[in-house]
Amino acid sequence: MPKTIVVLPVYNEEKTLGNILPRLARQVDFLVCVNDGSRDKSLALLKAFARKRKNTYIVDLPANTGMAGALKQGFLFVLYLAGKKMAGPEDVVVTIDADGQHKPEYIPALVRHLAARRADVVLTRRDFSVYPTYKIWGNRFLTWTNSLLSGQKYRDVESGLRLLKVKTLEPILRYYRGVKYSCAQEIALISAREGFKIDNEFEVEVPLYRAGTTVWDGFIVLSMSLVVFLRWLTKTSSPVAWDGALMEESLEKSRALWKRR
Repeated sequence: MPKTIVVLPVYNEEKTLGNILPRLARQVDFLVCVNDGSRDKSLALLKAFARKRKNTYIVDLPANTGMAGALKQGFLFVLYLAGKKMAGPEDVVVTIDADGQHKPEYIPALVRHLAARRADVVLTRRDFSVYPTYKIWGNRFLTWTNSLLSGQKYRDVESGLRLLKVKTLEPILRYYRGVKYSCAQEIALISAREGFKIDNEFEVEVPLYRAGTTVWDGFIVLSMSLVVFLRWLTKTSSPVAWDGALMEESLEKSRALWKRR
């Protein structure tokens, strides 16, 4: 039976962590929480939660790297665990935002959906009923652009709730750049071009709309899509490597927290 591993980027989310962490813990085998240089009480809340529940890992980054950078470190930590035989290629990685935009309760159904579709990647598509019109049109443009570059027909590539088998992470990271919010576009584009089976049909309700991205962020996302496409086209890949000291420290500190229960 494949394990389910959540990668949760966290940046100044003290208001929502108390609600989302217990709900996630009920749905998955492992939690990998990436504290992305938070300046509020997020790290303290993560540590307090880890003391109560074994198999919650905390990767504590010293400075903010942005959503895409935090996801990259979470993926690298999963590969590090795989190298220690603590995760396998068919295990399922779930990415989800920490701000309450997505319901953790969708996860079991999504895992079943991935298995039923025999997919390697499931990108959820959102119900946009709570989104402003300009955001809907912006998403449609970025989704159309990604469909063109990736050769895969997408309906929504920007949702932060997605599933990826562990075996997809290394091929994705070989071309991944990870600048600010470019993660969604890059993951969708590279996974399609690398030949993984992708599903983008599972619709999810978004309980709230959280503003934050700007037109400039959209320009960066579009630019990085083009950069990553050209990297893939020219096979300009990078070795997948992690900071061994950070990974080992994260593992040992997390285990130490479990022992303090």
